Amino acid sequence: MQCRLLQPPPSSASGCVECGAYTIAPVELVRELLHYRDMRMISTRDWGLATAFLAGGSLAVPLLVPFAVGTVIALAVHRLRSGGGRRDRIAGVAMPALARAHGARTLYGTARKFRATVPSLVDDAPVLIEHAVVRDRRGGVLLRRSERTPFLLETVDGASVLVTGVTRVSSPTFVAHSARVRRGDPRLHKMGVPDDLAVAGELEVASVGEQSPVLAVTGIVEDEAVAELAFHRDGGLVPVMRGRSGAPVIVEDRRMIGALPVRY
Repeated sequence: MQCRLLQPPPSSASGCVECGAYTIAPVELVRELLHYRDMRMISTRDWGLATAFLAGGSLAVPLLVPFAVGTVIALAVHRLRSGGGRRDRIAGVAMPALARAHGARTLYGTARKFRATVPSLVDDAPVLIEHAVVRDRRGGVLLRRSERTPFLLETVDGASVLVTGVTRVSSPTFVAHSARVRRGDPRLHKMGVPDDLAVAGELEVASVGEQSPVLAVTGIVEDEAVAELAFHRDGGLVPVMRGRSGAPVIVEDRRMIGALPVRY
């Protein structure tokens, strides 16, 4: 719920595959919660319930009359400020900051296909990583989806590092497509949004394709045995940057961050 990431059901009680939070549930069960930015009583319905409760209680306890009058005034002010009580179909939230894992390093290079690619949400073109975000008119995140496949990063000094696991494109550095969407849009359906869920906003799709140059990839690098990269008797022991729940690999455009290469 806190990062609005649509994802397959977890196979264990490990929480969100990206941020590690345990506040996850099927969309069908959290439709009502999607209308809240947080758990404070800020909606028109909440003020209405409080007003009705206090007004009813004041009939038996006159001491509650001033409180009932106060909630009526608060309800009227809230309705005026929110445009007559109209609320967004789904509340947008601020995107949680990407956390750099302890001991993570930033490597620079070019992306290369390892095993396969994934089809783009926009035109089914082959990509290595894609991050799709639906934002409301204030820029808040309504829902998002991330797709990725393992890829090789050829660093600036000629070494190759396998990037795998939980990977996140830092948007908007790679935004390749932006369009207005509303409920029933086929692109929302591809993201996994139920057709009857009221979603409308700006869709931003950030993609990293094959041969994408000047990437800045941040994560923890460890040596692992990869059968596909084995040669003769070396056992395929290669440097691997593996993203994990709560500590995803972060992929950025080096040209956007203005950093100098760090040799691996």
